[in-house]
Amino acid sequence: MTRSILAVSALVCAASLCACRPRDQAGSGVAAHERVLQLEELTYTDIDGLDRETTVFILTFGNLEEHGPHLPVGSDYFQAVGVRDGMVERLLEDHPEHTFVLVPVIPLGEGGFNDLARQFDHIGTFGIRFETLRVVTVDLGSSIADKGFDNIFVVHSHGMPLHNVAFTQASAFVSERYDVNMVNISSLVLGPELYGVAPMTEHLGEGWEAEMGMTGHAGPGETSANLYLRGDLVKPEYRTLDPFFVADLEGMAMMYEREEFRGYMSDPSRATRVLGRSLVDNFADRAAAIATMALAGEDLSELPVWPDVLPSVAEMDVTMELITERYAQLESEFRAWLARQQVP
Repeated sequence: MTRSILAVSALVCAASLCACRPRDQAGSGVAAHERVLQLEELTYTDIDGLDRETTVFILTFGNLEEHGPHLPVGSDYFQAVGVRDGMVERLLEDHPEHTFVLVPVIPLGEGGFNDLARQFDHIGTFGIRFETLRVVTVDLGSSIADKGFDNIFVVHSHGMPLHNVAFTQASAFVSERYDVNMVNISSLVLGPELYGVAPMTEHLGEGWEAEMGMTGHAGPGETSANLYLRGDLVKPEYRTLDPFFVADLEGMAMMYEREEFRGYMSDPSRATRVLGRSLVDNFADRAAAIATMALAGEDLSELPVWPDVLPSVAEMDVTMELITERYAQLESEFRAWLARQQVP
């Protein structure tokens, strides 16, 4: 698993092309629906009155990460909310028996695209360790499951490998321990197809991959999604940014050797709001399809999951080792500090 996890780092953009909801639609649709509840607004008696079998709790994680000079560090945060809302909108129509409880967005995530350039302390990325993210997800999922609720979905919008593995492992553990249905929706959506190939081809033309290279992080696809989601936060200079060509996974793994790290890939100037909307709809459809399978009790264990589908790239393994060594060093220093404080 480790090697394929490493290769995924190359495509951090993956989850960026999410079912994002435009800012001008805030307050309408899913947020105002009677079968969509905000957890923080409920009393404990409200929660206790919910049907344990037909209520779906949704844990949304919105990490904070650099997205070049033109996109906000909250791009994945906003997109995670959009993924959730796009999925719920579709489920409301197709599953009238279910109620959806939205847990406040957790602004946590592991790693950033900058790790691939071995700029682990990039000023725009605010991440937590893999183990921390996994434990947080286990604890939150367990808290919901322990109250008797059968369905818990995890939604996020970030392609870094350990970030995704943390959610998959946490979901599997909670499901087994409590005999519930906790599903890492986003990583299953990303498994068979990183982003919407059909919309990209439709709007950028045949051969766009050869022309622009890997378009993932903060490139034309993700910039388009942000134009659709939060165009007010996209810097207009995206139109004049020089292309940053990365041919393939091997090229991305060696990105740290390049003279300048720009925080994006490919050609953001090719982005359009229309492409963003197409990508949003594509991701929302796929997320709802996975969620529907989960609600039907189908076996999801054989579905491709991100990042296990990726090939091994040796240089990525080195980068991952550097990341895990940094985590281990911080843990060691913290344990030593606790010992000096005589804290158990």
